[in-house]
Amino acid sequence: MDEPPVFSLLYVSTASVSVAMALADTMQDILVASDANNRRDGITGFLLSDGYAFVQLLEGPKREVQGCFSRICADARNSLPTVRDMSWSESRLFPNWSMCALNLSGRDNLLLQPGDIRFDLFKASAGALRQHLLTVASNHGSDLMRAHAPLLDKRAKTKAIP
Repeated sequence: MDEPPVFSLLYVSTASVSVAMALADTMQDILVASDANNRRDGITGFLLSDGYAFVQLLEGPKREVQGCFSRICADARNSLPTVRDMSWSESRLFPNWSMCALNLSGRDNLLLQPGDIRFDLFKASAGALRQHLLTVASNHGSDLMRAHAPLLDKRAKTKAIP
């Protein structure tokens, strides 16, 4: 049986001052909460932050993706969430990631220096943003998955304790 088309939503937003001051902790919190919610809702995606802005691609069932984006819009950790692209696809770009977020460790932070991003996340085209997320995921995805696994395992074990 063929899978239904996948809805994707790409957005950028401004990180709040509190996020910029505690980016690693904030990204950990987002990763852990998003992983649980997105697994439940069938959403995959990739979140990138340079400390000033977020760019994220969400993909999955349309209603769930739109609901997730509504929660993001209401989250005080960011402001001015702006949809850059909505589209349908026959397959997911990040099929194995219920959420992967860069900027959790010192190594991740080195990846996200402004010189590495090479463009303004707010001015970049939707295509450039999408390609950048794919490139970062391709270059660093396996390392990110390994780095994030202990966070997600710890959360799962903590939740399992009655």
